[in-house]
Amino acid sequence: MQNLLKIITLKRKKNMKSKLALIIFLLIGSLTYAQIEVIGVVKDEKTKTPLEEVRIQLKPISNKGAGYWTGTMTKENGKYRVSTTMTLPAVISYQKQGCGKKSINIRKGDQVPNEVFLDCTDEAIKAIIIEQTLDTDGDGLVDKNDKCPKEFGTEENEGCPDETDEKEEIIEKNIKANTVNDASEEDRRKSDIDNVISSRIYFDLNLYNINPGETSKLNEIKKLLESYSDININIIGHTSSDGPSDYNMILSQKRAKMVENTLIKLGIDSSRLNVSFFGEDNPSMTNQTSNGKAMNRRVEFSINNK
Repeated sequence: MQNLLKIITLKRKKNMKSKLALIIFLLIGSLTYAQIEVIGVVKDEKTKTPLEEVRIQLKPISNKGAGYWTGTMTKENGKYRVSTTMTLPAVISYQKQGCGKKSINIRKGDQVPNEVFLDCTDEAIKAIIIEQTLDTDGDGLVDKNDKCPKEFGTEENEGCPDETDEKEEIIEKNIKANTVNDASEEDRRKSDIDNVISSRIYFDLNLYNINPGETSKLNEIKKLLESYSDININIIGHTSSDGPSDYNMILSQKRAKMVENTLIKLGIDSSRLNVSFFGEDNPSMTNQTSNGKAMNRRVEFSINNK
């Protein structure tokens, strides 16, 4: 009987030791985990254009690391937020087709830069800029977010026209058709051409992407070329004096070519578009002030009769 009691007591002590070891292991293990949250924006290195749909992954560096792997995609403005709990060290990677891949290791106490830059090819960034800025119908919604990209619409209708507005437009057109217009056809033509010649497309410093607020001007040029088949457009690129002159010459060419490509996307035949560029050589304002430099970062237009 005494021997039996000794055996039972030993088993109980053994079980208690096993449970204690398990609890200690879990407590020690939990101390190696870290709550990781990374917030930032991904941009192209050369143009500083925010990059959409960049694939982001956050995971432990070691195959033996534990925790929850996670990932996300950047939004329209290139911003992202990703968080999880895992063991350190960890690695966060950024990847987009045409822009390569970049990885950053995260150790205890490290901080990931707020801005991360990828090296996009010229072809890739050109396509990205067109996708982010092209507004075919000029309604303020870029084509990729516009359910009716070829019809002027409202934001409330996701870029599609309002039926009430369409009816009112038809009535207005009928009224105009029955109204005697004192202006001659030649006067109207001259006014249309003058409006285009006086317009400018302005650019941010060191960039050649077209800002969304400038797309309505390109739609006016499209309408002019569609209305008068006997004219062509000269597209003339310029820069401010910031940076080396050789660099500015290339930048002015890129600005003019970007305008040309956007007009082609809008349906204008390339044979009706002529591109020239002058770098910093033909300023319209002084380069001694920031406002003057901003006015010099531009593309101008002139008319050629066929």
